[in-house]
Amino acid sequence: MDLDAAPDPRVDHTPRAANLCAVLSVTAHMHDCGNRDEILALMVDALPELGPFTVEPASAVAGDPHDDDGDVWRHRVLLDDSWSRPVSLTLRADYPPTPLQATLLELLIQHTGSALRATSMRGRAATQERQLIEAAEDIATITARAQRLEQEAKIHQSFGRLSAAGGDESAIAETLHQLTGLSVGIEDAFGNLRVWAGPNRPPRYRKVGGRNRVDLIRRATTEGRPLRDDNRIVQIVRPGKTLLGILYLSDPDHRATDLHTFALEYATTVLAVDMSHRRSLAETEARLSRDLGADLLAGTDDDSAYSRADALGYDLHTPQRVVVVQWGSDTPVESVADVFRRHLASIDSAALLANGDDHRHGVLAAVVNAKTDVNTLFGALEKALGPAVGVVGVGSECTSPSSLPGSHTHAMRALEIRKQSLSPRGVALFDDLGVYRILDSHSSTGDVEAFVQEWLGPLLDYDREHRSTMTATLAQYLECGGKYDETAQALRIHRSTLRYRMSRIHELTGRDLRSVDTRLNLHLAARALQVLAGGDRR
Repeated sequence: MDLDAAPDPRVDHTPRAANLCAVLSVTAHMHDCGNRDEILALMVDALPELGPFTVEPASAVAGDPHDDDGDVWRHRVLLDDSWSRPVSLTLRADYPPTPLQATLLELLIQHTGSALRATSMRGRAATQERQLIEAAEDIATITARAQRLEQEAKIHQSFGRLSAAGGDESAIAETLHQLTGLSVGIEDAFGNLRVWAGPNRPPRYRKVGGRNRVDLIRRATTEGRPLRDDNRIVQIVRPGKTLLGILYLSDPDHRATDLHTFALEYATTVLAVDMSHRRSLAETEARLSRDLGADLLAGTDDDSAYSRADALGYDLHTPQRVVVVQWGSDTPVESVADVFRRHLASIDSAALLANGDDHRHGVLAAVVNAKTDVNTLFGALEKALGPAVGVVGVGSECTSPSSLPGSHTHAMRALEIRKQSLSPRGVALFDDLGVYRILDSHSSTGDVEAFVQEWLGPLLDYDREHRSTMTATLAQYLECGGKYDETAQALRIHRSTLRYRMSRIHELTGRDLRSVDTRLNLHLAARALQVLAGGDRR
């Protein structure tokens, strides 16, 4: 810095103490500034305190002390903070500064440069710290993403190996349980639990959605993602328009993460392929084999029946029974079947109509839900087909498909008995036939034994357990026409003893002995028991 020019004699060379303190205070504040513009502003504000100095913009970075304007003094200053673009300033005064002014000016310039470098260093340190934090966050994000990809790859590999090995729905549920640590359930389209993997299987099962099942399935179909249903995370298995089932995670503690949801979605995709394949096989089997209804009446194994019924969209898991219908000789079976289907559709129900031997003889046979109201069905048939001599025979209730042939036999017997009765129309339930079941010409020893067990079973069990004679007492009472004195004399017991025994018989059987029908059935059962036991028949 060239400050050797001769001082102007007009200038007072003694600086004022107040001005000097102000300059020092300004230079001290420079180091507290947050950016270079504030520092430069403080420098410009401090210059007049040293003398008549001003700042002019300079285009050159090199200082030139020569002045072309006579007495005007100029000095170029280059302020460089080492990291950003240098700042070039031109200082101007109307006359050269005194030595003291030059010293103070040099001090101000040095402090300004030092403040600029300190601010720049702080800014650079803050920038580096921010970059380090951002880099650490990026590394954490990348690490988390890498771990997530690794976990997803594990899920892909697990189910990929399972698909390649042809794993069924049980293997899929078990794999999902091992990957998530949560219990897994698979329902069929009707809400029946098909598979459970993991602990804490519920003793009393509640289907997904409960009473709101239809709404839940509709919402899950619309949103296309897993939904929470109370303590379950649910994903429907619906590769097309047909609902095949529901896969869910049991999460009572609400600890499932998005990775668990990802595993559930992937497992659902694999399960959909498996269930679609098995459904396709079942549908093909149903098309190539005889009608399922006819097979059920003829007799088939339970597993095959369930699989084929699922393919047809029919729920065989609930109790079923066989219903047979004959509506006069002039009414085609096809017309009866059409009304039958339309009635069931109107009540949102279904049935498996059979095309077997009965069909050729003008009798429609169908497998229906045991809760179907057959009286309402008869009314619908009568309304559509006319009040002909129509009969609906209803077989016994079955808890498994393999029991349906017996129900079919019972339904046909109920129909034939009703046709041969004095009132050959209406609904005939095999379970309500009572004595007519053993009077029928088609009855067998098994039918008689079942009849005896139905009416005398509790007494026979009691006699075997207590070595008593309750059954013989009842038989003698009925043989004597319900007369106490004759019965007591025949049994050689006191009248009060007989009254006690008859009271116990009433408690054990739950029958009202004052009813004519009840006494008739009990009397016939007692006579039949004698025949079965090889005794004398009176």
